[in-house]
Amino acid sequence: MEGFLSIAFRLLVNLESLNSVETVGNLVRHRTAPIITGQDGSYSIRFVPAISGESLAHAYQFYLVEEAKKRKLPLSPYSERGEFLKFTDDKLIKEAGISIPENENGIRNAEVQVMLKDYVCDVGGFLYAGAYPIKRTSTFQVGYMLPAVFETEAAALESQFQVRYASSSMKQYQQPYNVEVGSAVYTFTFNLDISRISVPSTEFGERNQKDESELAKQRDARVVGALSALAQFLTQFQCGAKRSRFLPNIEPLSAIAAYSPNASFIVCPGNSKKFIGESVKRAQTFSTVMKKLQSNVTVSTLAFDKEDAAEGVEGVEVTKTPEDFMSKLVDMTMKKG
Repeated sequence: MEGFLSIAFRLLVNLESLNSVETVGNLVRHRTAPIITGQDGSYSIRFVPAISGESLAHAYQFYLVEEAKKRKLPLSPYSERGEFLKFTDDKLIKEAGISIPENENGIRNAEVQVMLKDYVCDVGGFLYAGAYPIKRTSTFQVGYMLPAVFETEAAALESQFQVRYASSSMKQYQQPYNVEVGSAVYTFTFNLDISRISVPSTEFGERNQKDESELAKQRDARVVGALSALAQFLTQFQCGAKRSRFLPNIEPLSAIAAYSPNASFIVCPGNSKKFIGESVKRAQTFSTVMKKLQSNVTVSTLAFDKEDAAEGVEGVEVTKTPEDFMSKLVDMTMKKG
């Protein structure tokens, strides 16, 4: 199982408070971000509701924790309870019994030890900021979930008035408050470099063959766990906060995925319904260009569509539900790998 997977999703999300940033008086504010909108050479800035990439990454990594438990993969006590501290300092390194590198030659061994102690650090990366830093770049990439750039008219923020009820003898606890909620046609992109899972990123230094062999033995389980976590993440959308009383109304609209066993190809963001056709065309052209350069690159594409975004697009299989989409995507990656 090798290769690079890139997915862009479009979702209709109504009345969500998934990413609040601060409280101003009795107002809980929603995160906003500036984006550039416009067409035909005329552009403007709009501040729109947004959900941070950190929020999405936390949700995906929490699914990784669940997969680690099922597959008997290692977890640190912090990751097991959803606190992704990831061995950032000496205290956390020493608690896990990991050797702090005394020079550059010890960095690779320390990285492998961390990966053998915590599966989340393998897939999600980590940074130990000591005298000799250990850096493992995350094998997955995810950015902000933003309103589709060419459909920002379908994005709004509004505060909702609430009152905490208390009995007449406890009136001091009965206070009004406001929660800002957002609604939008959101889009986000998620990339997963399957080839780097369970593979140390440090190319230099001493190697402990016993540890590296153990890591290699776990590779299949680690890759399958990452794909299983992704399938749950993209079909359940259990990300963000304030879900107990502000559970958003979420309807997946469309998606495009590209998988290549031997190249890193990233799909177009879902800023408009054209993103499926544009991604498929780019994937085909990219493969042609690479063949001209005597590189046998193949890019396979797959789509999910409930809004006619794939209408008229040739060269891509289209599914009708996110679950069918993920099922076929798993088949694609397992077969190609």
